[in-house]
Amino acid sequence: MAGRVDAVLEGLLEPGRPVGLVNFPNHANPGDNAIWLGAHAALRRLRVPVGYACTWSAFSAEAMRRAIGGGPLLLNGGGNFGDLYAGQQGLREHLLEHCKDRRLVQLPQSIWFRQPENRERMRRLCAAHPDFTLIVRERQSHEIASRWFEVPTLLSPDMAFALGPLDRPAGRAHARFWLGRQDAERVERAAPPPELPASDWLPTAAGDGMPIATRRILELNRRLVEFTREDAGRADRRSRALASTFGPLAQAWVRRGIEIVASAQVIVTDRLHAHIFAILLGVPHVVLDNSYGKVRSTFDTWTHESGFATWAQTTEDALRAADALVHHEAGTA
Repeated sequence: MAGRVDAVLEGLLEPGRPVGLVNFPNHANPGDNAIWLGAHAALRRLRVPVGYACTWSAFSAEAMRRAIGGGPLLLNGGGNFGDLYAGQQGLREHLLEHCKDRRLVQLPQSIWFRQPENRERMRRLCAAHPDFTLIVRERQSHEIASRWFEVPTLLSPDMAFALGPLDRPAGRAHARFWLGRQDAERVERAAPPPELPASDWLPTAAGDGMPIATRRILELNRRLVEFTREDAGRADRRSRALASTFGPLAQAWVRRGIEIVASAQVIVTDRLHAHIFAILLGVPHVVLDNSYGKVRSTFDTWTHESGFATWAQTTEDALRAADALVHHEAGTA
């Protein structure tokens, strides 16, 4: 999978030429941060340096141009190409409209629009850019792109796969664990039984459970985001300082996701990156869909033959499959 990611990017980027990587996921979602770290891992293998990085809310065209000249801009991958998440989409639209002097590459995304008028606006922006390449991460999004967007479109696995296999932490707190979405992509389905350990993996506060040193980096990150917004004239130094916080925070949030996925013999999840983490960690698991089908599309496109994942349509099916996996694990231990 990492090789597939690299092969797609290799055809778009030049070794040694700095790029900008924008839309750092400045929040505690382990999956989004695995995408960011996966992008860096792939770019290192391709010998493509990242000269400029920013969050969606702290982009500075001046700082970007001073850092990478006319180099390409890469937009971080994920599931925010559409109208579910306004911040990341807003920067994407801004770059398409105002950065026509350089190549723009959208790293692997899932596409979903609720409102046709939002999709049409995005179609016009994409078509008007002279050098925009759209990379999608599963076939459902490829079909949407082929139907609605008149731009070069490539298919690649999710950037988190670029991390490669992960070491599974020792110790199992649970036989089964239910890791379920509680956000806009949640599907209304029967709840798991109360005796089954269950949660989403997003903490109530971004710094919950972090070491003190990491919480201090998080606080610095928050202050720098505000300073960069307020004082565009001094954006260079603050942009670099802000970008220096991205790696430690992304690593901390990914580590938290890994610990949750690895905490049980078997997990049940409707989160795409819990599914991907489970494959990279070698954790048997049961997969359910999110609200618009990206999990099922990823499963059908890439992961159904992984050997670690079982698909389920309902809560009842998922629980039966999880019990069977636990018994199988016990029998092979």
